[in-house]
Amino acid sequence: MYGIPNDLQLERLVGKEFNFIGLGRFQIQFHMASVVAIHVEGRWELKDAEGTIVDSEQEHPDRDIYRIHRIIDIPVVRFTLDAPRSFTLFFESGHSLAIYDDSELQECFSVHFTGEPSLYI
Repeated sequence: MYGIPNDLQLERLVGKEFNFIGLGRFQIQFHMASVVAIHVEGRWELKDAEGTIVDSEQEHPDRDIYRIHRIIDIPVVRFTLDAPRSFTLFFESGHSLAIYDDSELQECFSVHFTGEPSLYI
């Protein structure tokens, strides 16, 4: 909705891992203890090392299984920003997680760094 800023500070995620991924009806949450929580209400995609989509945002009635657990406890090795549309986290396993801002009408995700104001996108 607001676009991803060019200066989104994701450097602090490198070397850290998501230790909790929570599923809700309208949201998926990615948590790094004492670092960040990312709450996604919009589009996301998990790809394997070959670039094949292994999991993505999908309506619950259309989903048979989640595979997002494959990045739990796997360190982030780098990230890219494609402002204002998306950012991608790359993991030691070869997986990548892209999170998108692709709605003109509503917020797609929020980033909550511990001890800082939240960022709604």
